[in-house]
Amino acid sequence: MKAEMERLGLPLYTMESKDPLTAFDAVGFTLQYELSYTNILAMLDLAGIPFYSKDRDERWPLIVAGGPCACNAEPIADFFDVIQLGEGENQLPGICAEIEKAKKEGGVSKKELLLRIAKIPGVYIPAFYDVTYQEDGRIEAITPNEPGIPAKITKAIIKDLNEFTPPTNFVVPMVGAIQDRASIEVLRGCVRGCRFCQAGMVYRPTREKDVERLKKLAYQMLKSTGHEEISLSSLSSSDYSQLQELVTFLIEEFKGKGVNISLPSLRIDAFSLDVMGKVQDIKKSSLTFAPEAGSQRLRDVINKGLTKEVILEGAGMAFEGGWNKVKLYFMLGLPTETEEDMKAIPELANEIAALYYDTVPKEQRNGKCQITI
Repeated sequence: MKAEMERLGLPLYTMESKDPLTAFDAVGFTLQYELSYTNILAMLDLAGIPFYSKDRDERWPLIVAGGPCACNAEPIADFFDVIQLGEGENQLPGICAEIEKAKKEGGVSKKELLLRIAKIPGVYIPAFYDVTYQEDGRIEAITPNEPGIPAKITKAIIKDLNEFTPPTNFVVPMVGAIQDRASIEVLRGCVRGCRFCQAGMVYRPTREKDVERLKKLAYQMLKSTGHEEISLSSLSSSDYSQLQELVTFLIEEFKGKGVNISLPSLRIDAFSLDVMGKVQDIKKSSLTFAPEAGSQRLRDVINKGLTKEVILEGAGMAFEGGWNKVKLYFMLGLPTETEEDMKAIPELANEIAALYYDTVPKEQRNGKCQITI
């Protein structure tokens, strides 16, 4: 697509109105993964917008960033006019209101507009700070260079998730997409505190959404999009205190309508397996465990809080419940990792596979045990 647009001289445009990005007051990017940062530059290039904030005057849209990776903003700070730290539901309307107000007044300089936006809690304006570095490349100090600009910025946090209603009526792709489903957030944050997990730190504290509100949202979203699957998303869905009630509602509400329920992030314990058994009554797809490390020593280092006994017990319950496909997530390259820790990964997988043949009688087996690492 990019090559074709460059060949035809087409600037990057929006899906709904086909307007070029240069026609907008602000262009926002969600920073989900560090490896996608080069795509930001590719999109600015396609749009014909200068890369660096210092090269863009009032004629150009404000380039805004937010999302989980904004918590480490310095690697991309030169390209953005505004960076939102923390949760954007409160911040973005405030930023838009300041832009709208400045447009109505007319003649407001970019610097004056950014000074106004800088007053919104949790907003970082890189142009108003000087950054010095140590010899090894780490940051030494970040100092404001404008009067009235805060020396420290505290990330924005929404205390009550029920105050915000996410959109339920949005553009549905006409081609197959990887995440081809409706998704509702049941919970934000995580109670676990695993040391390797960026999201567990970024989305603190843990907050839940009201179950009655979620029932309405799920119904509206499936009705308006026509999706055939709904995902109950969070960092650990089995920690949602009203999961059983929500799942029961969805099963009863959409019985016979061909709607699947996806629970992407569960602890493998008796409660989760009971819920999964209801959801996957007809077709038992794979179950996912995330031991993260093969050896107990390394699991302790990363504060995973899972023993081998717990992992095997969960797998055993899953096999007895009719599952024969297990997906295991591991990470290589964790601090202090040795060759023994790496060898422990296939050893653990072998133990889980052996457990299937030990616990499930031959006549009850649903085919071979399939383990994906």
